[in-house]
Amino acid sequence: MGREQDASSRWLVLGNVFAMNFVATGMAWTYVVVLVAPILADHGLALRDWGVLWSGLSMGALLGALPAGALGDRYGVRRVVALGALAMAATLGLRGLAPGFGSLLGAMVLYGVTLSLVATNLPKALGLWFPAGELGLANGIALGGNGAGQGLAAFAAPLVLAHVGGWRGLTFALAAGVAALALLWSALVRDRGDAVALDGSSVFAGLGAALRVRDVWLVAASYFFFLAGYLGVVSYLPTYLTTVRGLAPAEAGGMLTIVLGAYVIGSLTLPGLSDRLGLRRAVYVPGIALAGAMVFASSAVVGAPLAGVMVVWGLAAGVIALVFAVPLELASVGPALAGSALGATLMAGFLGGFLSPIVGLALAEREPLWAFAFWAACYALSALAFLLLPETGPRARVAPR
Repeated sequence: MGREQDASSRWLVLGNVFAMNFVATGMAWTYVVVLVAPILADHGLALRDWGVLWSGLSMGALLGALPAGALGDRYGVRRVVALGALAMAATLGLRGLAPGFGSLLGAMVLYGVTLSLVATNLPKALGLWFPAGELGLANGIALGGNGAGQGLAAFAAPLVLAHVGGWRGLTFALAAGVAALALLWSALVRDRGDAVALDGSSVFAGLGAALRVRDVWLVAASYFFFLAGYLGVVSYLPTYLTTVRGLAPAEAGGMLTIVLGAYVIGSLTLPGLSDRLGLRRAVYVPGIALAGAMVFASSAVVGAPLAGVMVVWGLAAGVIALVFAVPLELASVGPALAGSALGATLMAGFLGGFLSPIVGLALAEREPLWAFAFWAACYALSALAFLLLPETGPRARVAPR
């Protein structure tokens, strides 16, 4: 009976993590990118102002990632995620109320901080409840929720705008949804075992311990290069497809929709395959390398072949969920320090995503293919960093390092 209760509890936790990823770190993050025109018109801003606003979100996530992980290790995922989601709902409310550029930028930065607070501790929650043989699948399902939420927001936000009071009304609706999920999380999700193993110590004690582990830096490097490649190419691909390859804007946007749809499928299948094989590197390394090859191929084809490239790219990128499983499986990290390790990983990823468009777009001004080669190389470096990690899957015997 105890095992049955434990099994039902962990799937309840996964359901809550999926919902958080779908709404809070998926829809609430992405809906604004398809509503840039009405937001700028409402505030009387120019397109360059949007670049500053969007960067503000990444800057907030960068600033919040390390403290977010340390807080999760110190106080547990139940309290930190619930309070983080409530704070996120408040920042969305501030965004909807913002009267001008300065207040809107402040709300975007604060949302980024709360995004890191929630996103850093969701994988830790899964690691506390799921055994090694199901951890890849659990993280894959969780990140599938994120991809599905982003895809739905990109598709549906323009369609519902007139029915919910414009972009501000939609923002308030998302704020209410995130707040409701925070209350559900607090009521249904519990910490367990060594979830708060650092009670009585400094908030940042776990962070210091995690950063002394070499493999944490390798995991962070892997995610740094992955997000550098992904956010870099996404920042340019639609423009490239329309201005260089001659696609209509709707067709170019549709290509990104294909990538996200395939990514959801990849997230639901490839991490589970890793669990069955009992290996992480054997799935992640070829998957990310293949995704990088497709990034470069997307610069060279159009029509049906381009759609096929988008499908393979999205499917292969589904292995990224394994980055969030490995810290929990490292003997020198484990669930007790997972929040700090994941915080460092998330911070590295957002740093890569912040720097990569700057470098890649400068290359694109000289020669577009150089930019695609740069972003494909980022994927390859992500695979290389992961290859340098010890094997941590269920078939491996992980020794402290």
